[in-house]
Amino acid sequence: MAAGIEQIPVIDFSLFHTDPEECARQVGVASQGIGFFYLMNHGVDQDMIDRMFAQSEKYFAQDLPEKLKYPIKAHNNGYATFFTERAFNIRAKAIKSEYAHAFSMFDAGTCEEVEKFFKDMYSVAQQVMQCFALSLKIPEQDGGMHFFDKSHVWEDDSGTTLRFLRYPQQDRDPGIPSAGAHSDFGSCTLLLQRRIPGLEVQANRTHDNVPWVAAPVIPGSILVNIGDLLQKWTNGLLKSTKHRVVFHEMQRTSSRYSIACFIQPGSDVRLDPIPSPMITQLTQPQVHENNAMTAKEYLDFKLKAIRDLGE
Repeated sequence: MAAGIEQIPVIDFSLFHTDPEECARQVGVASQGIGFFYLMNHGVDQDMIDRMFAQSEKYFAQDLPEKLKYPIKAHNNGYATFFTERAFNIRAKAIKSEYAHAFSMFDAGTCEEVEKFFKDMYSVAQQVMQCFALSLKIPEQDGGMHFFDKSHVWEDDSGTTLRFLRYPQQDRDPGIPSAGAHSDFGSCTLLLQRRIPGLEVQANRTHDNVPWVAAPVIPGSILVNIGDLLQKWTNGLLKSTKHRVVFHEMQRTSSRYSIACFIQPGSDVRLDPIPSPMITQLTQPQVHENNAMTAKEYLDFKLKAIRDLGE
């Protein structure tokens, strides 16, 4: 199915409230195909999104010593640099616990709005999770449409993280990668892009020399992609697709900004086989690897694999 994909689907997410079955069908088709889809009419206030981008620009415009007052720590909160990428992470846990140093970059009023923004994005993710469950036809007695969102609860300990991203202005040739090809570890990612494009998606993994598909900036949209954990949990039915960021000529005069919300299940959630007739029918011959793991154990497994590659 994915071999002929040339663009990323755009879904009117107001359907979730008026025709959830049709909304779930469209989400399911996209998730089993290219693994990416745009949501329009998602319900997150655009003025608040604009203020989050303004806060991000304000933070990254500071001198390096100021930004390094809040370095990234073991619990994945704070400032970090990756090649040509700059990032500031806030885990959901930071809002509720002793890791609140990640919020020190904001004044009190802004902290409250960042928390509301984070929760609003998380709410959209939970609705997307309900679409996943509906598209997989999970029986009501096994959780039905709430099979996934009951495993993704705001109050639970998880690796869910909000990340402010900046790709600095540079004089480089267009097309050069700013962030190399990778897939995301968690259940799904919600991405907000602003003005400058550069994200590209690999349409499938079935053969070599797969073309890259542009993921343009669509004002007012949230771009969603499936993560490795959800691909594993659905035994490969939903697709976690490699993607990258390439340098765009607009970055010769301006920095590129985006905001990502990486969604993960509660740390103690077990990745047991999903009671979906679609998964049983399509993937039963395959071995359900790592299903005995918890979400945290799976994340640790993925992180260890990356560390081992670097050694």
